[in-house]
Amino acid sequence: MDLSNLAGPIIGAMIGYGTNWLAIKMLFRPVKPIKIGKLTLPFTPGIIPKRKEKLAVAMGEMVGKNLFTKQDMQAILLSEEVQNSVVGKIKKILDMEDSIKDLLLNLTNEEQYEARREDLKLFVSEKVKDGLLEAGLGEMIATEGGRVVREKVSGSMLKMFVTDGLIQSIVEPVGSQVETYIKEHGEERIVPVVENQIALLEGKSVKDCLSDFQINDDKIKEIYQKFILNFVTNWLDNLDIAGTVENKIKDMDVLDLEKLILQVMKKELGAIVNLGALLGFLLGCVMLCFA
Repeated sequence: MDLSNLAGPIIGAMIGYGTNWLAIKMLFRPVKPIKIGKLTLPFTPGIIPKRKEKLAVAMGEMVGKNLFTKQDMQAILLSEEVQNSVVGKIKKILDMEDSIKDLLLNLTNEEQYEARREDLKLFVSEKVKDGLLEAGLGEMIATEGGRVVREKVSGSMLKMFVTDGLIQSIVEPVGSQVETYIKEHGEERIVPVVENQIALLEGKSVKDCLSDFQINDDKIKEIYQKFILNFVTNWLDNLDIAGTVENKIKDMDVLDLEKLILQVMKKELGAIVNLGALLGFLLGCVMLCFA
């Protein structure tokens, strides 16, 4: 076989290999436009440097709207595996023998703790007093007191003398005095009770408190699910994933972007180059057959 006959296929393979290799290089190079005077040479800069802004926008939209959506994040956070892991870790933290007071003192100092404790005591006491007044305790006493008196005199001779007017004249001042007393002395009477309850609570361990409130695995999971569906969902609505990806790509150096793409597609791009050589060789063989 005359080796000179292989010149055509070999040259074709070299041309196919070279053109594909050059085409791939032109995706990234040159990085900057090449100018001769005011004239910019065609195909400079490379395709990716030239279209980097549009590539960033397209990648951002693709990731934000298709690859990593709010629904995807919810599905991940609410998956059984993640829920069980979160519940287990929370349960481990909450299942401790430390008292509520000791736990809070780990988060702040003694002075701040006492100040917040005092604020809490006064706040709760004031709210209890306001609740008693808003509930109309004096009016309830007058109403119920009148009912009790009527029931007791019913069927007796006293009913002839104890009229509704007399009953009201007795119970209404009592109710009014009760409301006045609550307004003037309510807090000073309520504060010691609240103080005692706070002392009992802060002396309890976290574990005992959770037991009192019946906080079990199912309850923790329920709280976690509501947190994810409410707070995290609202947070994700304000999280611009597409914009974040877009800005990341825009901020990347072109050479770093090239390195990243080549790391992912090195085999595929190499196969394209080799395919060009194969096609060039086959084309040379075809030309040789018709020569």
